[in-house]
Amino acid sequence: MKASNPPPKLLFLLDYDGTLTDFKRNPNHSRLTPAAKKVLERLRRKYPVIFISGRYLDSLGKVSGLPGIPMVGTHGFEARNFPKGFRFATAAQERRFKKEARRLWERLQALRGEFPEIHIEKKPYSSTLHYRGVDMPPARVKKLHRRFNEIFRKAVTRRLWSLMEGKKMIEAMPKGFSKGKAVAKILKLYPGALPIYAGDDLTDLTVFKALGKKGMKVAVGGRIPKDMADLWFGSPREFLDWLGIFTAF
Repeated sequence: MKASNPPPKLLFLLDYDGTLTDFKRNPNHSRLTPAAKKVLERLRRKYPVIFISGRYLDSLGKVSGLPGIPMVGTHGFEARNFPKGFRFATAAQERRFKKEARRLWERLQALRGEFPEIHIEKKPYSSTLHYRGVDMPPARVKKLHRRFNEIFRKAVTRRLWSLMEGKKMIEAMPKGFSKGKAVAKILKLYPGALPIYAGDDLTDLTVFKALGKKGMKVAVGGRIPKDMADLWFGSPREFLDWLGIFTAF
C-alpha cells in the first residue's frame, strides 16, 4: 500500500486588534488577557505564529507582551523578528515616510479643539484617527472625515499616501503596501505550509485575496461578510477558544 502524504504544517497569521483583543477607545489599552497570552504561547511552541497588524511594531510588541514573535506592522510596511535581511520597505522609504507621518500627526492636532472626543494615534510611518466608543451623529462623523482629508492633503506628498477607513477610524498610510502583499512574501519563507489567517476588518481582505484557495480564511466579528470567510467567530474570545484546540494535540 502506498503511504499517504503527511498533512501540511500549519502557519498561523493573526491580526491583533479586534481579532485577539476587544477594541479599546485608546489602542494602548488593547492588551492580551492572561488567558489569550497562554493560548498563543502554547500555539507558537507547536506552529509558526506571526502577527499581521495595522499597528506600528513598537506598539504591537508592547501591548501583546510576546517578545520574539515575528510581526508585520503598519499594514505590511514594517517587519520584525524575521530572517536577517527580510523587509518590506527600504531604508529610504522608512526615512521619508517617518518625516511626513510626523508632520501629518502634528497638523492633525488642530482637530482636537473641534472634536475633543477623538484619539489621534502617533505612529512612525502612518497616522490614525480613532473615534471608538464615541457616539457621534452621522453629520458630525462626515464633518470629521472632511476635516481630516483637508489636513491630510496639505501635510503629505499625496501621490505617496493612501487613505483607509475602518471601524470608527481613518488612517493615512504608505501607498503600495498592504497586509496581503506582506503575507504573499511571507509564504515564500514557509513552502508547503497551510496558512490560517484571521482578521476582523476590511483591511484583512487583501490577505483573503492573496491566499485565494491556498489557505483558511477566518473572520472575527461582524465587519467582514461571512460569505467571504471559511470560518466565522463572533468575538475574539470565541476565536481564541478555537485556537486553543490546536494546542491540545
